[in-house]
Amino acid sequence: MMRSRVVSSLIVDRIRAKPELKPVEIIHEFKDYYGIDISYYHTWFGKQLAKLDVHGDESKSFNELVWYADAVKETNTGSLCTLDCEAGINRFRRFFVSFGGCIAGFRYCIPLLFIDATFLKSKYKGQLLCASGKNGNQGFYPLAFGVVDSETEENWTWFLQHLASILLPMGRVVTFSRTAIKNLISKYPKSGYGKLLQDRVINLFSRCAYAVTEEEFKVAMEELVIVGSSKVKAFISYLSRDHYANAFFKGMRCGEMANSLAESFNNWVGVFRDLPVLPLIEGIRQKLMVLNSQRRIEAEKWTTVLCPEMETRLCENVEAGRTWAVRRSNCTVFEVFADYSVMVDLEQRTCSCRLWQIDGFPCTHVVAAILAKRDSVYDYVECYYKTDFFRKAYESPIFPIPDVGKGLGSNGFAARVVLPPITKGPAGRPPTKRIKVFGEFKRPLKCSRCSVARHNRKTCKAII
Repeated sequence: MMRSRVVSSLIVDRIRAKPELKPVEIIHEFKDYYGIDISYYHTWFGKQLAKLDVHGDESKSFNELVWYADAVKETNTGSLCTLDCEAGINRFRRFFVSFGGCIAGFRYCIPLLFIDATFLKSKYKGQLLCASGKNGNQGFYPLAFGVVDSETEENWTWFLQHLASILLPMGRVVTFSRTAIKNLISKYPKSGYGKLLQDRVINLFSRCAYAVTEEEFKVAMEELVIVGSSKVKAFISYLSRDHYANAFFKGMRCGEMANSLAESFNNWVGVFRDLPVLPLIEGIRQKLMVLNSQRRIEAEKWTTVLCPEMETRLCENVEAGRTWAVRRSNCTVFEVFADYSVMVDLEQRTCSCRLWQIDGFPCTHVVAAILAKRDSVYDYVECYYKTDFFRKAYESPIFPIPDVGKGLGSNGFAARVVLPPITKGPAGRPPTKRIKVFGEFKRPLKCSRCSVARHNRKTCKAII
């Protein structure tokens, strides 16, 4: 039987290239390449030994963050990197990093910031906090991330304070997205009615959130209050409509009502979540470096004024409003007759349908008015949707961080010892049943003999 140490020596290079490799995949590879059957037990321990050889001891990884914070600032000018430990005992609490290339490029991204957290699977657990923006081609743009011992209000405040130190010097108004509409729906009170009525209540609440005008919001809200229970009414009164409803939101959502971009970042870095803290952070940096380089090369081939995604959307709006009647009021105000009439003010950049104000992109009514005025549509599109801004967003690269001589300098981790955080398992027995989603119901047991509910065929006593 092949031992774990032998398995480790044979797969160490594979683990270095693909840390998410599963034991079952290793078993199949050994059978295909060597014709050998190995047990899951030896495969699992062999993978753990290989990870130890590649990434080192997890407890010592926290100590290396001292060196890494200095190395980030030396190799990537303009970066913000902070290590925070408990006073006195020097135990790890949190780590924040935002690379200079990401900070410089965010000035040319859409003024949106999505923040989220995901749990880590390593020996010492913890949470990965992230802040991701959105580029002009509708892709996510990682701005900053951090590792904390737990997701608490104090740690979130610390993380947001570091974000503020990056954003305030830019002088931009940035819209934050933390709680998505679907998260609000998950907290919706159970009304005690059947599933169909619950679905109807949730759909009505979604209509309230996505309504672009106050009239649409009022119609949906009146119907929701009639259909919903007293708990639903109390839940609605607790929420501030300025935050969740498009019709009353004072900022610019740019078409985003969910936190999907932050979740995209979490999925993107998911392969690193079971690694020690330094390989986790360094793995994200390397992936960021490659992503930014690929997008920079890709953008050099673009020939359109807008990014491809937005150019396609603009062409669709032009085609949709081509047959609509447009009447001029003055030099900048127009009335557009579609299914209903709307007023477009090109100088104030407003449309009575409110899509231009909410999305920050000319809607079909606006495009029809611009064409009637014989202006260039591109003059009314925000600059961060344009190819030039996309290229500038990826103009500053993220540089490599060589680890030759790591820890040997005066600022190396040998001069300061950082202890790993204290972790403990949750109280009580671990749950064995899946947590049901809101609105999910269990199908009642039905007898296959008499078709009556609440018993089975074995215990059936019905006379047939």
